[in-house]
Amino acid sequence: MRPCALCEQPTPMRSHSGEPSHKACAENWSSEHHTEARLGRFASDVQPKRRRDDNHV
Repeated sequence: MRPCALCEQPTPMRSHSGEPSHKACAENWSSEHHTEARLGRFASDVQPKRRRDDNHV
């Protein structure tokens, strides 16, 4: 068992990309982060890099 990516408690479960995560932790994160979850992202996924020409404040 490895620690959950969200609560750090041991879990045998894995997310869509194979990282450790409890089902309840993943569901709570998804409900709090609608946009990221809709795009198929997860809490510990690497965030996309900003484009160099994206200079919005």
